[in-house]
Amino acid sequence: MRTFLKWALPVLLLALLLTFAACNKTPPTGEDTTADTAQTTAGDVTEEPTEAPTEEGSGEVTETPTEEPTEIPTEEPTEPAETEPSFSDKDVVKAQRDQLSFKPSEVTVTPNSGTAKVSVANGLAYTAAGYSEIKNNKLVFKSGLSLTFDPAGTAVDFNRFSLGYTSTQPLHGTVTYTVGGKTVTDDFYLEAGTDTFSCLIAQYLNGKKGTGITRMTFSTCNGKSAEFALCALEVQDYPVYGVGADTYYIENHRYKLGVRLIWGGGINYLEDKTVDINRLKNLVNQADTGRLIQQSYYGVQENAQYKPSKYNGSTWCYNPVQGGDVAQNHSRIIDIVVTEYSVYVKSQPMDWAKDNSITPSYMENTYTVYSDRIQVDNRFVDFSNWTHRSTHQELPAFYTVSYLSRFTLYNGTKPWTDDTMSYRDNLGFWGDSTYYNDCTFLLKNSNTETWCAWTNPDKDFGIGLYVPNVDSFLAGRHAFNNSKESTNGATNYVAPVNTILLKSFEALEYSYLISTGSVEEMRDVFKENKSFAANASLHKNYQSRRVPDSTVATNENSYADLNQKPSGGNTEGKIGALLDLTIREGSAHLVASHNAAIAFHSAAQGTSLTVTGEDPNVTVVYGGVLSADDYKIIEITYMIPTSNSKGNGVADLFLCAGDITNPTADASVRENLIADGQYHTLTVDLSGKSFWTGDIHKVRFDFFDGCAVGDVMYVKSIVLR
Repeated sequence: MRTFLKWALPVLLLALLLTFAACNKTPPTGEDTTADTAQTTAGDVTEEPTEAPTEEGSGEVTETPTEEPTEIPTEEPTEPAETEPSFSDKDVVKAQRDQLSFKPSEVTVTPNSGTAKVSVANGLAYTAAGYSEIKNNKLVFKSGLSLTFDPAGTAVDFNRFSLGYTSTQPLHGTVTYTVGGKTVTDDFYLEAGTDTFSCLIAQYLNGKKGTGITRMTFSTCNGKSAEFALCALEVQDYPVYGVGADTYYIENHRYKLGVRLIWGGGINYLEDKTVDINRLKNLVNQADTGRLIQQSYYGVQENAQYKPSKYNGSTWCYNPVQGGDVAQNHSRIIDIVVTEYSVYVKSQPMDWAKDNSITPSYMENTYTVYSDRIQVDNRFVDFSNWTHRSTHQELPAFYTVSYLSRFTLYNGTKPWTDDTMSYRDNLGFWGDSTYYNDCTFLLKNSNTETWCAWTNPDKDFGIGLYVPNVDSFLAGRHAFNNSKESTNGATNYVAPVNTILLKSFEALEYSYLISTGSVEEMRDVFKENKSFAANASLHKNYQSRRVPDSTVATNENSYADLNQKPSGGNTEGKIGALLDLTIREGSAHLVASHNAAIAFHSAAQGTSLTVTGEDPNVTVVYGGVLSADDYKIIEITYMIPTSNSKGNGVADLFLCAGDITNPTADASVRENLIADGQYHTLTVDLSGKSFWTGDIHKVRFDFFDGCAVGDVMYVKSIVLR
């Protein structure tokens, strides 16, 4: 562990330091200290001043005739304690919520010819229309509920509004007000329940102010009837944080942490002020909206409402990314609350592969700076009402400067006992199918020491990430050049990964720690705080990828079934040779033999085969271990998007077994394929084929006969039965 102040400081120096600290305390960079005293800034936490301790017996000494005065003994000075945050993440916004007091029971609704007058004991009044009935002083509706307000009630400059409500269903809402004489309307979402909600106006970061809320509308997100009441409404002239640089910083004696508000509040700056390495300050790569340390999730591939876009030549799925999208459009900040050592940011993320398409979801982050670590508490809620699918989730996406080139993790079976760590230098690019297998680290069943780090091996210094309750790490380097610049295109990446099914309206919550220093120092910090969070939410709607403790700790193939002949021959219904392409390592068994690009896509829950020229094909290499006499059926589970250049297609399988060691037309079969954007299983019976006998060498899959460059097929599995 690092020691930041020496023990046994001279008493005079200690007194001077304490006096200086008391007289020169300044707010974190970017904090506006000139807020109108008539407004209460939500989230402000005031610490009670503490008196300097006095030594007992340090008053006046009185001489006596019978006893010589004695010198007052001096105590050894003690190191002043580092001020630590004393709150949980939920306490960060508690002050905000306490500002808005309301009781749903104090709402009165008076019907009047299709409209209703609503009054609340706290003075709020509005007119409601578009409801179907009134039930227990609640408005019942599915869509089209409209609330009209007297703008005089909010006729002050504001850039943040807060409301208290009760609703039996999640809601999509709009609020209408005036900015600079023009009418504007912002969107927002409310979770089901009785709660408060605060929202910055859309032009908050531009320094704009609104006035006079005139209208709110509501519809349910899931098409079900809601019972709803708006119970409180307040507006604020709120401080604009991060003005100019659009990054808000919090710091203590050791860490300076920056969150870029224009990029959804993702971490774009982390400096360890106690470390002096030439030209190394910021450890986080912030070259674009997809870098940072941030939340990112994967959902539906395609449905009637959601149409996917292309990214890197592949069809991409619904992908809310905290920072923004591939076109560098930034996500919207919804709220911010700050205290001395923490900042809470709520944002509405962009859909990564689309151009300027904001998602129906919210991300919440609470960042807290301690003396030896940073704690991040994340929350994500999707309001789309779409049926998503189980896929790998980044928890979180974590990008560092290229200079920190060594990847370190623990993957043994004796966690938190200072057992041997594993180190990997020269990792490849995790986005290249050639390196997928090498970049994926599956964790052992009994391993709870789920932290990793990127360090510089020469300096033994780096940045570590600890996320409890995850199954694996995906890590790699892109365009490695040893750069220390945070805006350089070269970067290192890691994502702790679980396979999780997102569910609309169901919050996904997890926490993690970041620390810096040597590997030993970071390990000590994580060990001391190993029980800081359970992350139980990561095991909801979850599929485990953990591996048995007996598995050898390497990144070689973990697909034992692929080259393993079942004892006693094949049995009915048994999968004898499974190539699982729904996980990254599976694509390592495929060879792009001609005009084809292979890439794993968790978003598509499979591996993509993309056309790069005429006659594209890929090959599965079996190596002569399996016998065609034991396996008479090939099953390929595939999906062809409707966006391809042609409709239904044709594929050829070239089967190399026995004396046939290379593809030939005499040992092939042709099969029809369906291109409707859905997964299908192609079953090919080879039991009557004379050439299908002896040891299996390989199978070449010519996946399109007639196609265009950029056409793609997604494959979940190739199975021999």
